[in-house]
Amino acid sequence: MSSSKAKRSEFFANVLRTQGVPVGKNTRVLDLGCGAGKLVQAAREQGYDFYGCGLGLRDAHTDADQGLVDQGILRDIDLDPYHLPFDDCTFDAVISDQVLEHVMDYPSTLREVHRVMKPGGAFLHIFPARYMPIEPHVFVPLGTMIRQRWWLKTWAMMGVRNEFQTKMNAQEACEANHKYLTSHTNYLTKRQLREQFGQYYTDIRFVEDAFLRLSPRGRKIQGLTKVLPFLPKLYGAVGNRAAFGRRPTLTSAQPAALTFPAAS
Repeated sequence: MSSSKAKRSEFFANVLRTQGVPVGKNTRVLDLGCGAGKLVQAAREQGYDFYGCGLGLRDAHTDADQGLVDQGILRDIDLDPYHLPFDDCTFDAVISDQVLEHVMDYPSTLREVHRVMKPGGAFLHIFPARYMPIEPHVFVPLGTMIRQRWWLKTWAMMGVRNEFQTKMNAQEACEANHKYLTSHTNYLTKRQLREQFGQYYTDIRFVEDAFLRLSPRGRKIQGLTKVLPFLPKLYGAVGNRAAFGRRPTLTSAQPAALTFPAAS
């Protein structure tokens, strides 16, 4: 079992608990965009009932545990149309780790997460904030917001590269970054996130304070909040967002905000 993944799964469980979600061994949790499923694997080895879905889990290049794939613990997401490979009302909680910045179609994704979540279930998504000074995938300063080629080429000419671009010249790196940023990243503002989540969920909160309090590295920042109480909000703007919300329970009247746009 990966020690880091075991700690990460426990971290997610603890943040959920701070928001009133009683995560226990029988709580069914979905890791959305699970990568190779290592967090799911570590959580299950700890006794948690975690599942995962992602892309390419059956591909030869992935190191996903094929036993978990064969058991249906880890499943591939269908893309055309977008569909999570689980039944309605399956999960008590849905989490994601560094995934939402890659979601280009929020309505389809949030609608599917809502579908597989039990009424009253919760989500917790952790992902880079829009105003992060350095875009975390291509390492371009302010690349979360500025995607014009002149900006990207300027930094490429200064030698900024990620690990896949070491043999590229400046023009090639510029074009690679432009294509990646415009087609694979989507950094929304806090207001836009509230609007998107509000179409499907209630009790929406940004819980960076709990994130910092429970994260090993975040505790160093959290310790300064006694003299700098604005730090969690600042971290949420320039560091990581930690978004929490719930699927409404079944009642006779749904909140007006829950308009449930039709699938395209």
